[in-house]
Amino acid sequence: MTSGPFSRPPCDLGGARLVALDPHAAARVAASIVAIPPWSVMSYPADALARFLAASDGGASRYLVEIGGEEAGAVSVRFPWLKGPYLELLALLPGFQGQGIGASILAWFEQEGLRLGARNLWVCASSFNTRALRFYGRHGFKPAATLPALVADGYDEILLRKFPFVGDR
Repeated sequence: MTSGPFSRPPCDLGGARLVALDPHAAARVAASIVAIPPWSVMSYPADALARFLAASDGGASRYLVEIGGEEAGAVSVRFPWLKGPYLELLALLPGFQGQGIGASILAWFEQEGLRLGARNLWVCASSFNTRALRFYGRHGFKPAATLPALVADGYDEILLRKFPFVGDR
């Protein structure tokens, strides 16, 4: 489902496309996402992720990532959120990782943030997900807070912020 200011699919991102996420695609992609870290580490249930992705929520825009007609992952953006957009979910399936697709999605996220006059950009990653933390760090995000048990008991999430975002224009 997409709604709100980020809801302008399809978006072409140089080989990848963000398209509206319908409930059937949400269930399929959720089942694939929970089989990989960090979701598999936390034993995150596929049905819960599918409900999240398919929910009609006026503050969130949710997309299916397609590459060459294949389902490659999902993206969810919440806006507004603390004076900017919050990238709630960026999940790429293993066959599509390490190809610059995540960087293209972050560039789109930042461009949309600029268009909407954001002061901050926000993301969150599990503390054990060092690959994601390094990825976001390379793109200018800095830790802002540790959130114990946000997603699952026994696991911390690291909230990251890109600021001052307005100075990047």
